[in-house]
Amino acid sequence: MGAWRTAEVLTAEDVLARSVADADRAVREAAKLRYPRREPSAEDVRRVMQYAKSNAASPELRALQRRIAGGYLSWRQVLLGEAADDRGVRAALEADRDALAALCRGEEPRVEPPKPAPRDDEEPMSFTEDAW
Repeated sequence: MGAWRTAEVLTAEDVLARSVADADRAVREAAKLRYPRREPSAEDVRRVMQYAKSNAASPELRALQRRIAGGYLSWRQVLLGEAADDRGVRAALEADRDALAALCRGEEPRVEPPKPAPRDDEEPMSFTEDAW
């Protein structure tokens, strides 16, 4: 009865079964990362708020901070993922993902120093015909 299942078909079935198992495992791991296991502490919220008000925060996170200060959302909703459908929340979380994760772990976020603005008295790095 199983004569149609050649060695190639059996190999393909095994590869497919392993791929499905790997995908299921990846989905479970992603779900764990997406939703925190615990309620954010008052200290977590304080650190995030302080960072969101700082110059180190992205413009998207500062805009989200203003919306939260206006009473449209709460940091608890944001940190628990309850506001994940909101476009502004997604933009802010995407822009400051690493910093927010560090803050919620109780660590200081790594902040890259801002690049100095070019000065007017500096020579141009390349010349074009219209620069003369």
